[in-house]
Amino acid sequence: MIITVNCFFKKTLINLKLFTLFFIICSSAYFIYNIYHIEKLQNINITTLNNIYSTARRFGSFYNNTDTVALDKGINVFNGVSVVVNTQTNVKRLSTGIKKLHKNINRITNNHIWTVAVFETASDYSHFSPLRPAYLKGYDNITINTIVKNESLMDTYRSFYGCNIKLTDTYKEPGTNKIIRTIYYPIYNNKKLDSLLAIDINNSIFNNILTEFNKTEMTIISMGNNNIYNTSELLPCSTVDPINLGLNIYTLLKATFLPSLLLMFLYHSLTQLIANKNFILRHDQMTRFYRRDYYEEKLLSQQKFNFLIIDIDHFKSVNDNYGHEIGDEVIRAVTKRISNCIRKQDIAIRWGGEEFIVSFSDMNKKQLVIKAQKICDSISRSPILDINITISIGGICATNIHFNDAYKAADLALYHSKNNGRNQVTIV
Repeated sequence: MIITVNCFFKKTLINLKLFTLFFIICSSAYFIYNIYHIEKLQNINITTLNNIYSTARRFGSFYNNTDTVALDKGINVFNGVSVVVNTQTNVKRLSTGIKKLHKNINRITNNHIWTVAVFETASDYSHFSPLRPAYLKGYDNITINTIVKNESLMDTYRSFYGCNIKLTDTYKEPGTNKIIRTIYYPIYNNKKLDSLLAIDINNSIFNNILTEFNKTEMTIISMGNNNIYNTSELLPCSTVDPINLGLNIYTLLKATFLPSLLLMFLYHSLTQLIANKNFILRHDQMTRFYRRDYYEEKLLSQQKFNFLIIDIDHFKSVNDNYGHEIGDEVIRAVTKRISNCIRKQDIAIRWGGEEFIVSFSDMNKKQLVIKAQKICDSISRSPILDINITISIGGICATNIHFNDAYKAADLALYHSKNNGRNQVTIV
C-alpha cells in the first residue's frame, strides 16, 4: 500500500513538473506571438483612420463643384440627408455627396459611423446624415470658427504634407452617453474657411477591430492599462487619447492552460507509443522477456557472465497431452514465477521455445547457486494448471570469456541437471 501511494505521488510530481514546463513554454511562446501582432493591430487602426481621412478629403472637391438651391427656414430632407436652415438662404446641394461619403466611411468602419455633418461658416444652414436629437438640440450653439480654433485647424490649407484634418479626443455625447470621437475637416477656398466637415465615429470601432483581429489571428490582445505588457500610440492627426494595447496576465495564463495540458497528454501518448513500439521490438509478446534476436548481440560483446539457462522439463509431453494452448499458458506461468524471483536490473531472455536465459550483474557463484535454486523451487512448489511442472537449470560464473564459450559451458551444466533426474541446478 505504501509503495502504491509513493508511486502515485511520484508520478503526480513528474506530471506536475512536465505540465509546468509545457505551461511555461506555451505561455512564453504565445506571449511573444501576441507582442509581435500588437504592432500589426496598431497598423490596422492607423490604416483604417487614414482611409477615413482620405475619403473625407475627397469630399472637398465635391463641395466646391456643387450648385445651390434656395430654401426657407426649417428642416428639409434630401436623399435621407437633413438640411437644417436657420434663415432663408441659398443652400449647397450636398445630399448626394454626403450620402456617398456616409456609405464609404460606413464600409471602412464596419458600420461604426455615427453622423456626417457639414457646417457652414455663417451658420445659416447645416447638413446632417442622420439628424440625431443630440445635434438638433445643440445645433444653434455650434460655431465652426470656435471649433476650428479649439482644434488647431486654422490655415490647414498650408499643410500640404501635414495633417489638415483632426481627430478629437473621446467624449460622451449628451443624451446618448455614447463614447465617440469626431473627425474635423475644414474646407478652405481662397484662404477663406467655407465650411467644416464633421464625421462622428463610435469609439467602439477600435474594440470591434480588436475583436475581429483577435478572432482572425487567434490572439488575446486587450485595450487598457491593466496588462503585463503595454504599448501606447497616438492615432494619426490626434494629440490625445492614444490607443493602449497590451496583454493581460490572467487571460494569457487562461488561454495557454488547456493547450499546455493537451501537449502534456500528447507528449505522454507519444512517449508511451514509442515505448510500446520499442517494447514490442525488444520483447517476446508471450513471456515479456527480451527477444533472443534483440539481446544476443549485447551478450556477444560481453566478457563477464553470470547467467542461468533454464529449460522446462518434459515440455513436449505437456504439448502432446494437453495441447499447445495449455503449453503456452504453462510457459507464461513459468516465466511469471521466474520474474518474481529476479531483480529489476536482471535480464531475462526467451532463448527458444521453452528455454530461457537469465543474466545477472555483480553476482558471485555462491549467490548464483542460491538464486538458481530459488527459481527452481518456485516452479516445483505448486502445480501449474493442475500439472506438475519442473525446470532444470545450468549456469556459469566466469570472466574474460566469450559468450559462445560461456553458453556451451552453461548448456553442458543444464544437460547434467537433466541427466541427473531434472528439477535441479548445476553451476560451473
